[in-house]
Amino acid sequence: MIKYIHQFYKNMSIQKKLLVLFSVQIIIPVIFMGIILYQNTHTIIQNKSISYMADILKMVELRMADFSDDMQGVTRDIVYDKRLYEILNGITSESEEIDEGETAYIYDTLRKICLAEKYIQSVVIIPYKGKTYSYDIYAGKVTTTENVPYEALSEAAKSQKGQANWYYDLDDKGEIQDLYLVCMINDNNTLEEKALLVILINREALKNTYSELSTEFMQQINILSPDNKWIIGSEKNWVNDAMSLALEKTNKKWDYHIDTKSDRILATMQIEENGWKIIAEGSLQKLLRDELNHFRLLIVLIIICILIILSLFSSFTAIDFVAPINRLVEGIKKLDEENIYQPVIVDREDELGYLTTCFNKMSEEIDRLLNQVYKEQLTRKEAELKALQAQINPHFLFNTLESINWMAQLNNVPEIRDMVTSLGALMEASIGKGNPMVPLSKELHYIDSYILIMKNRYGDRLVYESEIDEEVLKSRVPKLLLQPLIENAIYHGIDRSRKKGIIHLTIKKGNAEDILIEIMDNGKGLTEEEVTLMNQKFKDDKDDYLLGEDRKGIGLKNVNGRIKLFFGTEYGLSIESKYEAYTKIKVRIPVNN
Repeated sequence: MIKYIHQFYKNMSIQKKLLVLFSVQIIIPVIFMGIILYQNTHTIIQNKSISYMADILKMVELRMADFSDDMQGVTRDIVYDKRLYEILNGITSESEEIDEGETAYIYDTLRKICLAEKYIQSVVIIPYKGKTYSYDIYAGKVTTTENVPYEALSEAAKSQKGQANWYYDLDDKGEIQDLYLVCMINDNNTLEEKALLVILINREALKNTYSELSTEFMQQINILSPDNKWIIGSEKNWVNDAMSLALEKTNKKWDYHIDTKSDRILATMQIEENGWKIIAEGSLQKLLRDELNHFRLLIVLIIICILIILSLFSSFTAIDFVAPINRLVEGIKKLDEENIYQPVIVDREDELGYLTTCFNKMSEEIDRLLNQVYKEQLTRKEAELKALQAQINPHFLFNTLESINWMAQLNNVPEIRDMVTSLGALMEASIGKGNPMVPLSKELHYIDSYILIMKNRYGDRLVYESEIDEEVLKSRVPKLLLQPLIENAIYHGIDRSRKKGIIHLTIKKGNAEDILIEIMDNGKGLTEEEVTLMNQKFKDDKDDYLLGEDRKGIGLKNVNGRIKLFFGTEYGLSIESKYEAYTKIKVRIPVNN
């Protein structure tokens, strides 16, 4: 499978590979970023929730502490009430009756306390001698005096030695049914127990002191006794085994426990004033569902936007890289399969632009070299074919001329001998044996042979003059370079004129790299239009000079074409002429030793 995937990847186009790589580089980091961000947000929300619960419990603790202080203050007010103390201290027997004023004072004091403190349901003073005095805010109900467990309350009050103490009255199930604050009233001098003060707490009113602090996240806030008995709170049966276990594990003032199974936070805080415990539950599931769902949606939208933007950017980047590569590949295919050179468009200056530019230059040079070599071979074959067509069996004719030369020598006819020898030299050059390049001195020897033949025809009408720079005689030139030019000057200049014809040949060194050759005749000359037309043809830089429909003889076009083939398009012929005066053919070739 791995091998198949690797091979499949290798066979993919560069554009697809770039898109795959860009996609992987984009998607994986974005997904990891989303996961990490989500986890961090989850942790932050959880920590904020714990901090929030701690703040709420601290507020509940302060209110419970204020409540405890208030109740302690109430007991102190009653215990240290001087008149009440005198009334109780004045009772000496159980059957002793106090007057109505004192009785009214006691009831009025208890009534004021119940009405002033919303947490108090009833107050009871139980003298050890005399009748019991009580006040209950719930009129029409059974009075507290009928339900108070006096003995247990008395023991609880005695254990604190004059200080107020909390007492929890349990029902048959072991749950708290009433909450009391009890205190013993003693004689100031003898510390003899005079009466028992009992305050029954209104637990519903106590619960209302912090009920507004409950939120949707934290609905369960409960108060437990030091021995984990439920006093007040959201739900009596809420303290389950898991909460009890969480509470038993800590002795800290503030602590919390995260229940991962039910996605909730269980927190507890100690109230130092009375030893009570505040326990609360926060629903992480609800909080995270509300907060994280919104955040998750936001993260998903952000990731989608990032993926779209980065995908578009990656696609544009891939296309920007692949488009020039595809153009380059198309150009290579055309050059390889169809042998067609088509320049590839270059619109950039980076590495791909440099590569494309180099390919264009290389392809152009290959195309030029292939066509030049190919057409040069065709041209040379064509020239050989023309030479063969222009000569009727030159080998046979050359052998025949040799026979005539021997006959002229045997018969002592020097004119025939010289003409045959000269013609033989020209025939030998035209056969095309050996190197197509010959020294300039040998080319001049061909000219001398040709002039000798022409003088036998034209006699004194033909005058040949030459001015040769001997420094260039060793330079090599194409064979039969000058003979066609001399022939052209004779047939198109001297032959058409009745006056004495003069042909002047000048060969000199133009500069360190060029040789200048001029062949001038005093013939009929050419018009300006003819000169312009011929010079334009000579400047033609096409490399099929010797190919075409006009294939008659070896003329000026042939010479110009061979010069360009051998030396380059910057060399060749040019004409200068004046009608009815002269014609000058100029040749420029490089020094080639």
